[in-house]
Amino acid sequence: MNQRPLPMLAVASAPFDSPEYVFEVKWDGVRALAARWTRGWSVWGREGADYSGRYPELEVLRRLPTDTILDGELVRPGPSGRSELEAILSRHQLSSPARIHRASHSQPICYVVFDLLYHRGQSLLGQPLRERRAALQELIERLQEPVLLFSEGEFGPGKAFFAALVAQGQEGMMAKHLASRYRPGRRSAAWRKIKP
Repeated sequence: MNQRPLPMLAVASAPFDSPEYVFEVKWDGVRALAARWTRGWSVWGREGADYSGRYPELEVLRRLPTDTILDGELVRPGPSGRSELEAILSRHQLSSPARIHRASHSQPICYVVFDLLYHRGQSLLGQPLRERRAALQELIERLQEPVLLFSEGEFGPGKAFFAALVAQGQEGMMAKHLASRYRPGRRSAAWRKIKP
């Protein structure tokens, strides 16, 4: 299994309440998928561009089961706990191996994961999001790696959660239907991005 699926994309929306959705922070970072292959690990972006060499701290992905693919956001948490977009973008633009190595220690990133596409070679694309999230949370909790974080969510009161995120200075909120399948490279109304 050596495929590199592209990320599923969301449509714009206004805040709403629904027990059929999970509401998550819209992380202000760099969208990335990551995989553990037989031969190693890799991280790539929306257009399939390889990011692996830019983030040596993600070597911990070797601890994932072989043929596992995650979806998430590369973030650089600031003192407030919020992701700092400028900080992650300055890391993302580095190309010198020596500077990348130094930055991985002085400005480490985190990979906030919110979906599990493949697990041990088995495709989960057709499974409902609630099942993918449950398997992902169990996987991340078992690894106990500080650089790999599970994107927690709120169920039901999306409007109140959105108001709280805006008050914290977050970029916005994602709303994802719990029964949704993962559609690589496709924009779907089952996932909604909500910004102030």
